[in-house]
Amino acid sequence: MSNKKTIAIVNDPKVTLGSISSDNLKQYYAWEVDWSSLGVNNDYIILGGHMGAYDTKDFPYLSEEKKWLNKIIPLGTKVLGICLGAQLIADAMGGEAYLSEEIEFGFKNLNFHKNYELLDVYNSLKVFAWHRDTFTLPQEAELIASTDFPQIFKIYNTYAFQFHPEITIDLYDDWYDSDISKKELSNFNTEKTRNYLVENEFFFSNKMNNFYSAWKSLKL
Repeated sequence: MSNKKTIAIVNDPKVTLGSISSDNLKQYYAWEVDWSSLGVNNDYIILGGHMGAYDTKDFPYLSEEKKWLNKIIPLGTKVLGICLGAQLIADAMGGEAYLSEEIEFGFKNLNFHKNYELLDVYNSLKVFAWHRDTFTLPQEAELIASTDFPQIFKIYNTYAFQFHPEITIDLYDDWYDSDISKKELSNFNTEKTRNYLVENEFFFSNKMNNFYSAWKSLKL
């Protein structure tokens, strides 16, 4: 246990740690990982990406990643999935990730169905969502919070967030800086959303790292 590490799996070079503190944290690129080398006693953060969890033909490493998640999660390994990370966890554990009919974008209030002290930080906080992919829950999963989409679920010692608690203005601008993003968000008030993020970025970062610190300290 003395060699326990916190490892972030990067699935997309544009979707990085954002506001998550990188102190004492290793980052691995999913397309380069030797999954058999990752010990079950480490803690893992599975980051997001522009692709879907089902896009295994274009991104074959996603298949290996899901096989690895299916192996380590039932063993009690502590995992935190964010956006695509949540979709990969759902897909790996018997749910199904799929393309929804609607895009969810902007700052949203969560509707909590279960109380967990670890998640109190998000009880009265608007969270940032930007996704079209969603998922059905695995049979063993517990839905903790939702909007019109599932947003937080727990399975074994794994927590999965559909929203982006790690959002920063740099990430937002990088994601928005494409014709595809501008077209798909043409019916949303992106300027208002960006301004809200600018005004509250430090606050969101603080909340993210308070949660992250509590998550790392969880005794299982």
